[in-house]
Amino acid sequence: MNHIHPGLGINVVIKHTDKISLNKYIISLQNIGAEWIRLELNFYNPLPEDVLDYFIAEINKTGIKILGLLTGLVPGTLVNCIYPALKFKNPVDDIENYLKFVNHHVTKYKSSIQYWEIWNEANTLRFWINKPDPKSYFELVKQTSPLIKNLSPNSTILLGGIMSNDLKSYAPFQKVLFIRECLELGIDEYIDIYNFHPYIPSCYYSMKNIEFYKKEIKITIDGYLNEYSDITKPSWISEFGICPLWVKIGLTEIGILYKEFYEFSRQREIPFFIWTLTDFRDEEYSRFNPETAFGLYDFEINPKEIVNSFNKSFE
Repeated sequence: MNHIHPGLGINVVIKHTDKISLNKYIISLQNIGAEWIRLELNFYNPLPEDVLDYFIAEINKTGIKILGLLTGLVPGTLVNCIYPALKFKNPVDDIENYLKFVNHHVTKYKSSIQYWEIWNEANTLRFWINKPDPKSYFELVKQTSPLIKNLSPNSTILLGGIMSNDLKSYAPFQKVLFIRECLELGIDEYIDIYNFHPYIPSCYYSMKNIEFYKKEIKITIDGYLNEYSDITKPSWISEFGICPLWVKIGLTEIGILYKEFYEFSRQREIPFFIWTLTDFRDEEYSRFNPETAFGLYDFEINPKEIVNSFNKSFE
């Protein structure tokens, strides 16, 4: 097993449900040296409980920590990005069921998971389902955070990671200065850790070279830190990735960049979570959608060159 890298997290979206594959997930996480995983718990389409039970129990045996992401998976199709309400409900509009979902998962896994993230990228139309609205997200947190704390008093609550650094709108229907408005509403009372995802458009499609990424992603991270220097609580990066499908840089360079951004974040005392452990093979995604190919491992759970490059960069 490789050395554990403090503050390194890997996003895990379980796409395989057999025990052999789940064990491969765990071996893969150990091979990368992850201290954390960010485990997606899907409000819209929950996994079979026996699958979650097995995976969480086995992860706990390794000492890898779990950040439980209490969200709804919205595949990145054109329809879902423009009009997600055709298929999905905003959690505030379905608050009774969402709180039941939270209650169930926190109650069942509170001995294994002490860190909980409330929703994902609520500053985007795609994930918030409705027009991004800090007031609505504040209401969700206002109801969810006390519930979690009541069920698990020692738990730590993360703001749902926002898309980008909250200064520029990189995607359609994305709100900027989202956290600022949440702070003005009083969200700090309910949040222990803030959270952002420093994506830029070139993480998806680009002909830029490796030096461009080194510069721009660091600017994006520091832009968030400068804007929110008044926040006295920690901030995390619970998601970041570069898809190799439609960019100029190759797998080896992406592995090098992940190491560099991890160390850059660590210098700022920010945990850094890579998106994602495996590629997706989901009928809801277009074949050419870059979101299916972010994996450190392919869908068969074989390591890509990203993993070898990332590991070698520590030598």
